[in-house]
Amino acid sequence: MSNALQPQKVPAGVGLVSPSRDPSKKVTKDAPALSVMTDLRIITPFQINSSANIQEANSKMLACGVRLLFVHNSQDQLMGLITSKDILGEKPMLFVQNNGGTHADITVNDIMTPLEKLDAIPFEAIEKATVGDIVSSLENCKRHHMLVLQTREDRTCIRGIISITQVSRQLGQEICQTQRAEGFAELNKALA
Repeated sequence: MSNALQPQKVPAGVGLVSPSRDPSKKVTKDAPALSVMTDLRIITPFQINSSANIQEANSKMLACGVRLLFVHNSQDQLMGLITSKDILGEKPMLFVQNNGGTHADITVNDIMTPLEKLDAIPFEAIEKATVGDIVSSLENCKRHHMLVLQTREDRTCIRGIISITQVSRQLGQEICQTQRAEGFAELNKALA
């Protein structure tokens, strides 16, 4: 006996089901921090190989509409992350200045932020925090992204990511405006 399903015509005016969390939905600083976290159980993160050049990384970010890529090696082990700020900021210029070569020679591995230099917040803390707590944390650490770690059965994984751009969009206000100015101040100091 066959349990074949009978297809039907798609009705006019049909819409798409959206994720239960609307990323464009406004939040307040009192809202739960989970409302601004990208949950990697739901959203698959974009990745790039550490040997790719930074132009490839920039093109992938533009194509995917993201500002951060997780970096893996040829054995598919997570090595770190690279952001649009890394690619478009002072890092490439400083790398060429210190190591020679050209901009086209720079790989993701050359300017990414390795795992051992990243900070993260435990998922359990995010579950208890508010969006205001997240804003304060982002302002204090002067980062555009914050990773969220979760430990289960003696295994720690990156469970989520919080983006300053996403938080700003959902709050309806700009946050952490001093980062660019400090970046240029650091650049001027490095060039002096």
